[in-house]
Amino acid sequence: MRITTLWSYLLCVMILSISNDVVFADIWEDLNPYDYKDNEDIEDFVWKEGASTLPEYPDETDLLEVDGPPKYSNYHYFIDGKTLTTDATGVVRFALIIRSPSGSDNAFYDGIRCTENQIKHYAYGSTDTKGKKKFVGRSNAHWGAFRGKGVNAYAAIFATNYFCDHSGVMLKRHEIIQNINYGKGNVDGLYY
Repeated sequence: MRITTLWSYLLCVMILSISNDVVFADIWEDLNPYDYKDNEDIEDFVWKEGASTLPEYPDETDLLEVDGPPKYSNYHYFIDGKTLTTDATGVVRFALIIRSPSGSDNAFYDGIRCTENQIKHYAYGSTDTKGKKKFVGRSNAHWGAFRGKGVNAYAAIFATNYFCDHSGVMLKRHEIIQNINYGKGNVDGLYY
């Protein structure tokens, strides 16, 4: 009688475990990840840049010196702290002065997208007929990949050293200013 009871018990356990597997299988089939409808239009999303206007030409007192490409260490790179902005579309905009060894300046108004490793040159510096310096918008401004060569190869350095975290996410304006003033190395852990 004991053996029969033991076999009956084992048979019941096997039937219950099989039925539990069927129940779990049904649950997992119901959780098909392709059936989620959280954002049905995700494929239709098109990134749109926020609006911006050209700033005033930088004043010498607002310039913050930053690192440029090592190959051009004899040039000085300055970001105008007054024009440095971030927006909800993930663009860091800033006026930049590149000062040559002879002391002549080239000015640009640029934007950087951390998530895409792209730069856009909105405007360049010019002097009008009255001798006033100003920015002139570029009619063919477009987003392009960071350059790896030349004196204008600063975008990747700015993104890495100042504007973006290690995940490629844009930092807040005050974090960028902190990176420029104190260096990213000492405060890097704050962005994880």
